[in-house]
Amino acid sequence: MQAFSTEYDQRKSEISSYIEMLKVLENDGAKISDIDGNDLVITVVQQKVCKASCYLLIYNLVEATVMNGITSIYNKIKDENLSFVQVMDKLRRVWWHARAESISATGKNEVIETIYDYYCETLTSSQLDFKNFISGVSGNMSAEGIRSVCHRYGIQVVPNGNELEDVKRYRNWLAHGNKSFSEIGQDTTATELETSVEKIFVFLDIFVININTYLTEEKYKV
Repeated sequence: MQAFSTEYDQRKSEISSYIEMLKVLENDGAKISDIDGNDLVITVVQQKVCKASCYLLIYNLVEATVMNGITSIYNKIKDENLSFVQVMDKLRRVWWHARAESISATGKNEVIETIYDYYCETLTSSQLDFKNFISGVSGNMSAEGIRSVCHRYGIQVVPNGNELEDVKRYRNWLAHGNKSFSEIGQDTTATELETSVEKIFVFLDIFVININTYLTEEKYKV
């Protein structure tokens, strides 16, 4: 639990530091000097590219926070050596979904046996293994996507988070080449980015608190 919160704070600090740099680079005549005294004057294009890159950093924070939060639940279950019958119903369903891919890939003549093996596994006292499967996490993490994950795991949902919709959209445009970095970065300022990031931090802070409460109160158990 502590490692999850520590990593989250570290990632937040990295983004805050990056935005502080963007605010400096946005100044007229901003330049970078190397150890030999050579100067590079920051162009408008370079400013745009740097600002657009911030959306990738933010999205990375969002997805990593959700995935690490769920992983912290799995780690708790592993540490306590909990079996299928000892965890809450929502987690049992996630466990079954984790096996759906292997079942669908099983030959027709082996499906029944495979399902039966998994069924037998639910009746044993062996430790539950989610095989790194995280339900609901994809390359489109928005506020609604995070709320969906919370519902799947029985975590208290987080309100608001509208700013995440733009982050998801811009990240996808950049990742798939729909728009260039210059195009994405031309319509925002470092100050506007900072304002959006502060709201996203508030949203994610609540998510982290809810995960830690979930673990402290052992909501993952029956």
